[in-house]
This record gives sequence, C-alpha cells and structure tokens, in this order.
Amino acid sequence: MAEWSDFYQRLQQHQSVSNYLIRHRDLTCLRVDEEHFLVIANDSLGGIGSKPLDFVQASPETVGYFALRVPLMEILSVGALPFLIIDNLSVEQEPYGKAILTEIRRIADTLGLEDAVHFNGSTEENVPVAQTGVGITVVGVVKSSRLQGNDSRPGDLLIVGGLPKSAPHHEVTPTDRELISFRDLEVLRADTGVIDMIPVGSKGILYETQELARSAKLQIQLENDVSISLQTSGGPSTCVVFSWRGTDIDHLSEKIETPLTVIGQLKGK
Repeated sequence: MAEWSDFYQRLQQHQSVSNYLIRHRDLTCLRVDEEHFLVIANDSLGGIGSKPLDFVQASPETVGYFALRVPLMEILSVGALPFLIIDNLSVEQEPYGKAILTEIRRIADTLGLEDAVHFNGSTEENVPVAQTGVGITVVGVVKSSRLQGNDSRPGDLLIVGGLPKSAPHHEVTPTDRELISFRDLEVLRADTGVIDMIPVGSKGILYETQELARSAKLQIQLENDVSISLQTSGGPSTCVVFSWRGTDIDHLSEKIETPLTVIGQLKGK
C-alpha cells in the first residue's frame, strides 16, 4: 500500500504523478506496483438505437453489444483482465436501459467474467429521452511487461483479423463472422506467435498499423496488393491488426472463425 499512499500524497500536493500515470495508445494506465498497471478504456455511442431520433435504427441489445465492444477489445488486446464495467446510459432504466444492460452482462458471462467483473453506472430518469446515448468505461489489471509494445521485430508479419466495417456504410451486426469475435481475440492473444495487437477503430487499419510500428521503433512494408481497405473505418473495433512471428499461418487461421489478411511486415528504420 506504500505506492498508493505516495500517489495520494502527490495528488494532494499537486505534484507530478508521471511516474504513476502513463498513456498507452488509447488506454490510460495507472501503476499500482512494480509489476502491475490498472488500465482504463472508454468509448461512447450516440444516435444508434431504437429511439425516435436515432439516425441508425438498432435494437437495445445491439446497442449494448457494440457499446461494450470497443473498450473491452482494447482491454483484452493488451492481455489485461477486466474487473470493472461502468455503464452510463442517457436513457431510461425501464425497459430500454435494462435491455442494454442485460446484453452487457451477457457478454461478461460469455467470457467467463461474471464473477470477476463489478458493474456500476446510471440511467436518465428525470427527462424523456428521444435519442440513445451510451458511455462505457472498462477497467482491468495487466502485467507491466505487456504494455511495453516494443517486442515486435523486423520481419514480423502484419496481419489483420476481421474486416473493417462501420455503420451506416455497412450493416454491422454481432453475428457477422467477418467481425472479430471476443473468442477469436482470446485465441489470437494466446498464440505464442502473436507479439503485439491493436484494435482498429474509426482511423482505419493503416493508422493503427503505424502506431504498432512506432511502438517498436520500426517501419511498415505493405504488400503490393492488399485485398482489404486500409483506410476504411473499423467502427466498433470490427477488426484488429497484430504483429506475428510464427511458422504456420494456415494453422492459425484454422483456429478462428474470422478471416485473416496479411498486409505486410515490419522492417528496421
């Protein structure tokens, strides 16, 4: 607890806490001891749902799935164990908010986290709401070594799991097998050949690939004819990009349902 006491005293004195707080890509990370960080991811969703003013019509269950998907993908991609999900819903509890929360809890159950994750949040009960708004925060714990991001080497392949899709240009559904699933993500993270991984969001595959290379102080060499768009939005993390140092990509592909696409490799500067 000495680390926490020191951190609290620094906050009280408005001193620098840079030794405790770091930014790792889209994650805010708080060092709790020499070996572990708390990692915090968040995302928002608006105008998607079954309210009268929602631009994209979708069921509350679909809203719950995709609202949780982005921050949970970010937490899982670094190998962290989530233990807290905060759901801030700008909708009424009954029946709309409850349906969203039921789906969020179902996902946690599917991942075997029902006993590990604590839930907190709020709903809007004071005024009628005509448009859906959701904010989700996921907190997890991870070993410090997982956040280095510099283990990739020249020659590692750059592979995309899943395909980039985003509403309203695409119909994005939880059952689409071209979207990387939570199960597939866990299978990839468990593969010893997977070195580093980043979920792809609205900035597209190329941007996240450059971030991966920058972390390792390397450059990217793209294939001459990449079969998928590198600029298209990945929306709610419908795909991930990862560096891979393996020998049998066909075997890796057979272990998951989502498609794998080799887009290039890493090279030295």
